[in-house]
Amino acid sequence: MNSKSKVLLLSILVVAVASVGVYFFLRSSSTAYLKALPSNMVALSRLDVKEFLDDADLSQDEMRQLVKRLSASADDPSSFGIDFTCPLYGFASQDGYFGVLAAVAQADDVASWCERLRAEGHASEVSKQRGYSWVVLEHQWLMAFDDEKALAMGPAVGAAQEQLRTVIARLLEQSRDDSGMDSELYDVVSDAKSPWSAVVSSEILPEEVLQPMRSMNLASAAQGMYLFSLAAERNELDLDVEIIPANEDGEAELEYLNNLLRPIHGDLTDYAHGENVLWMAANLKGESLLELLRSHLAVRTVLVALNFVIDADRILESVDGDIALEIENGDGALENIKGSLTAQVADTDFLSGASKWGNKYVAVQALSSTEYSLALPDMPMFFSVKDNVFHLGSERSLPTEGNAYLRAESRNIKGARFYATIDLRALSVEPLPYSSTLLKDFERLNIKMERAGKIFFTLNAPKGTNILKELLNIEL
Repeated sequence: MNSKSKVLLLSILVVAVASVGVYFFLRSSSTAYLKALPSNMVALSRLDVKEFLDDADLSQDEMRQLVKRLSASADDPSSFGIDFTCPLYGFASQDGYFGVLAAVAQADDVASWCERLRAEGHASEVSKQRGYSWVVLEHQWLMAFDDEKALAMGPAVGAAQEQLRTVIARLLEQSRDDSGMDSELYDVVSDAKSPWSAVVSSEILPEEVLQPMRSMNLASAAQGMYLFSLAAERNELDLDVEIIPANEDGEAELEYLNNLLRPIHGDLTDYAHGENVLWMAANLKGESLLELLRSHLAVRTVLVALNFVIDADRILESVDGDIALEIENGDGALENIKGSLTAQVADTDFLSGASKWGNKYVAVQALSSTEYSLALPDMPMFFSVKDNVFHLGSERSLPTEGNAYLRAESRNIKGARFYATIDLRALSVEPLPYSSTLLKDFERLNIKMERAGKIFFTLNAPKGTNILKELLNIEL
């Protein structure tokens, strides 16, 4: 090999090594701030601010106004000092603290931002200690920052802030191996595709969430994690929830539920009213449905009472296909709510003993060989069977007017394991918290489970609405 070839080969080698070095330098520097994530996290969220704002489709003027308000500066609205090209991370630690971690673009700008907040009474004076700048936000959130990262944690007041100062300093100085970057929570959040995602360990979920899981024989699955992903497109806001089981038992329980709830056919949409508040459907085998209902003490008690009036067990056992529940509320009054149940049945053998149904408290009257009435106090009910569709409701026969929205949604309904839609315009939401600011912007909520453990919530606002802009206005 001549000298020119050696020089050329050496040059290529140097360029290659330099390129790899630059790659890893840039790669590590863009995530270096994440070394401050605690290893004892029980919840972690990730917000890609750039993607979130891109989805909002803000004009330059709207963006300028947004940044101006957040930066608390009339003169220089861009001087946050936070690097929003890197995601923001929020977390909850096992010792009860909540925190927010961000990459820093310019520490001096962060200090200036804190000074503006102090002038408005939202922050303390910035001080220097342990090589970091420190500030208290809103009296109970302690933040430290340097040229690379900013970490705010709390809530803490008084002596607890001094203890928290030690915790924050340790997190800011820890190595990657000691951080939460190797945790399962971090891996799950990092793989999520939406602008905002969060993963929560079941140990911090309230009992009101875990108890329904246990009641559906999903105790093991409830010991895993929950992944939440939020995205928006024009007038739709989508929240996806996925259960990530902790072990094989949890996976088996989800598979059991997946087999119990079969894909919906969608045929019962033909028997929905033109206007309703709620319509929900699933596809079940009667024996499995009855077994599930009997596993709940309160439901089992109701079934025992029903069996003194009609042969509820045999009716449920005959179900084989879609079952749908519909709630009507024409005038918005709670006492005037009407409901109906429809279900596909394999046979009508349960009608053979209908002549003996009823008791001295509730009379059952035959209107025809397939139609009956129940004389309930202040609430007459009818049940009938037509074309192997069982109907129970306040009307004598199956509704045939059809529902335009359900027809339009047929592609989403068919094949789902569970589907529900709620017309928020017909629902009185005043008792609900935040209804005056949040739900007022939406017309409908759809809930779809395509497989057990993965549920999609979709909020629809009127056409022409940019829901992210609306939410940003609410926040501001």
